[in-house]
Amino acid sequence: MPNDILRQEIDGVEYFTIASTGESGMSQRGLSRLCGVRLSTVQNLLKNLTENKAPHWLQSLIESDLYLTDKTAIRGGETTPIKAQVCWGILRYYERKGRAEAAKALDAIGAIGINSFIQAKTGWLPEQYQSSHKQRQELSRILETPQPWTRMFETEFEENLARITKLHKKNIRNGLYYWEFVYNWMTPEEKLKLDQVNPVLPNGRRKHKIHQLLEETTKQRLSPHITSILILMKSANSVTELRRLVQRQYGVDQPNLFDGWKIE
Repeated sequence: MPNDILRQEIDGVEYFTIASTGESGMSQRGLSRLCGVRLSTVQNLLKNLTENKAPHWLQSLIESDLYLTDKTAIRGGETTPIKAQVCWGILRYYERKGRAEAAKALDAIGAIGINSFIQAKTGWLPEQYQSSHKQRQELSRILETPQPWTRMFETEFEENLARITKLHKKNIRNGLYYWEFVYNWMTPEEKLKLDQVNPVLPNGRRKHKIHQLLEETTKQRLSPHITSILILMKSANSVTELRRLVQRQYGVDQPNLFDGWKIE
């Protein structure tokens, strides 16, 4: 266990940062408090992650290194701090499950990234690490320049949309549905970067398709989700029914992330 850990407890949540590296994390009890669930609930979720039993929204954390350090002393006992990126994923999971506490915590963290957030809490912010460029690069899955276009899923997606909306493909606001059912995982930082590298043109469209700006590993992780959505679309007879099927499949309401965005 590193001997240079900075620790700070604020509002019952314990934050940790390794001073020599800037790696950060939270106590398990603190994370459960921010998520608005019992400590045992978070502990069971972590156990499931180690046993490859993660819920759909946490599949990316399977086989990840979940913990910042071995057990470290805290007030009233010991804890094994959870790594910042794992905390972020679990907070987003409970936000999608409708936990207001998790949504509030994510609002506080914002687009600066959870590492910078915890570093500020623990007082570890040497100038060279403020809003760490490395961490920002790791957080963002949006490329600086678009890759050559290859067909990914547009045709089948749009054909099914035309069927369940009873509209011609030219009259469907495809962008809204892409954002609702495919790209709702993007962080505010990623959306901002996307707007910078692939802005909306005066005609309301974008020059490049969204998936041209996605890192290859992100596209690979996204593919099973797209396949699942297309299967549900084939079973639905309306957009309302599709939303119900998605909610039943994933246990969450589809968030309203439209906010004027277009994906074309």
